[in-house]
This record gives sequence, structure tokens and C-alpha cells, in this order.
Amino acid sequence: MKKYEYKLLTISAFHLNKRDFQAELEEKFRQWGEEGWELVKMEPVNGGTWIFWGRTSKFLTVFKREKI
Repeated sequence: MKKYEYKLLTISAFHLNKRDFQAELEEKFRQWGEEGWELVKMEPVNGGTWIFWGRTSKFLTVFKREKI
């Protein structure tokens, strides 16, 4: 039976608008792909503060790879 390990990453929606952050994130995702990590889920998370109420304030990403 296959076994997997998981990696969770929370990304601020605010930071996604920054060009430098996007390039850094793309590089990190590329690196993890080379290491065998697969992005299996990306889910928006609504904020709970009065500023972000009802808006997506961050994203939860889930990566997995088979244990060797």
C-alpha cells in the first residue's frame, strides 16, 4: 500500500498582488515539483476580522508526495 507525506502552506491573498512574491512563489512551487511534491488542493479561506469579513484573505494549499 502506498504511503504519502503532506505539506501545508497558507498564502496571504494580499501578497499575491506583489510581483516579486509571485516570482518567488513560482520558483518555490517549481522546486517542490522537482522534489516530487504535487499540489492537490488550493482552497480560499475567508477572513474573520472586520476588514476581511466575507472576503478571501488567504489560500490554503496542500501538497503530497509518495513516501519512499
